[in-house]
Amino acid sequence: MTGLRALSFANRVYRFDFRNTVTLGRHEIHFWKQEFHAVRKNSSLAYDQSIAVGLYCEPLLRKLGAENIVSVDASAFEGASLVHDFNLPIPSDMNGKFDTFLDFGSIEHVFDVAQVVDNIVNLVRPGGHVLIATNANGFPAHGLYQYSPEFFYSLFSKRNGFEHTGVFLVRQSRPKRWHLIKPPVALNRRNQIPFEEQTVLVVFSRKVRSVSDLSVQQSDYDATWTSFATGSWAAWDRQNIPRWKRMLHEFIGPFAFRSLSYHFKSSQIRRKYRADHIVIDPDSVDPSDFARMIADAALPKPLSRSELNQADGATQLH
Repeated sequence: MTGLRALSFANRVYRFDFRNTVTLGRHEIHFWKQEFHAVRKNSSLAYDQSIAVGLYCEPLLRKLGAENIVSVDASAFEGASLVHDFNLPIPSDMNGKFDTFLDFGSIEHVFDVAQVVDNIVNLVRPGGHVLIATNANGFPAHGLYQYSPEFFYSLFSKRNGFEHTGVFLVRQSRPKRWHLIKPPVALNRRNQIPFEEQTVLVVFSRKVRSVSDLSVQQSDYDATWTSFATGSWAAWDRQNIPRWKRMLHEFIGPFAFRSLSYHFKSSQIRRKYRADHIVIDPDSVDPSDFARMIADAALPKPLSRSELNQADGATQLH
């Protein structure tokens, strides 16, 4: 149902152009009629048997305006229109041919991540859009990878020719509460995400120009390296270790300390997460309001005093 909700959001809020659509994998429909009606309350889409559960998604995409649909898969077992291994470069005649790229749970199964993202970026023309839904947490046996918000914010960034990137976390237990994660580069630190249950990551972005080489770096390391190169970086100083922490190490065993530290850090993460996200209802959020949310989320946030004293960007052995 998250896939249906994401398509509806892409159509209603992001204004995707679905005329020329390429999908990674040929996607089956996994929502029921009642779920379709629950999602479509702000949509003119009508339900019929062509989009019944268990069928493939092409009729649904045509309802959204798709005229040319190409599905790419490494095998013909699901009837993909193009059999091609996404570990390899796409055929050059497909570059820039599509208005929309869709993936609802395939990229985590492809080994060569760098080639996957090259293919995605190359398939979409400037002015086109990308929608990806994949695993974020709680699926360690599902695929080869679980992705992070940082990965997609760095990939679909302005320096790589993208704008209006929105990355959401969706808990399986609360599918109507989408958590818009703020870009870590705007927070000046890594995201603090406390979810322990199965969580899906949903990504939207718009391509505005083509670039010759992608640059994907974790933002806090990028900032650290820049500071180091300009001479404004300061190494972590062990004298900054709080006195209470030194005393605890003297009086309790290492395992007890780690247990206490875990619970303390967990409470810190939950507290910081309140500043790291915005909760929306994807079925009813106003497109203009959402555009302002995306713009506000991307604004740089000044570091607090405690964050200035932390060395999150430094490589440390724990």
